[in-house]
Amino acid sequence: MGLFGKKFKCDKCGAKFGKEHELLDHAKQAHGASVQDYNIEAGRAYSGVKPIRVELEVSEIKAAETRYWVNELTNQYADLVVTNVEIKPDKVIFDVGSPSMGDLTAADIKFRINEYLTMNIPPFECKQVRVG
Repeated sequence: MGLFGKKFKCDKCGAKFGKEHELLDHAKQAHGASVQDYNIEAGRAYSGVKPIRVELEVSEIKAAETRYWVNELTNQYADLVVTNVEIKPDKVIFDVGSPSMGDLTAADIKFRINEYLTMNIPPFECKQVRVG
């Protein structure tokens, strides 16, 4: 059993898992879900990126959909790269940076995250956004 007990629940069949990767593996195998991280971690190779930590306090999280939602952030804002994604039952944490914008601030990131939350219905209830 994972650190949080059986907190990750499959939206399709109700099966519960202790770790996010267990749920993602189940979703792929049992339900044929497409769970891709094609943009997450791709920015690791860029030099000069100053990552800024983003922490979303959440509830009612759907882990597989949340990973897709974070991944889509890099499509919405093509100048951003996302790394170090952690999805927990009560938090979504990741680092954001930009290889082309050295002057990107925490306030800039917070503005974009809030805008993204407004424009794209998240698969969780967001209680608080912390950036920095």
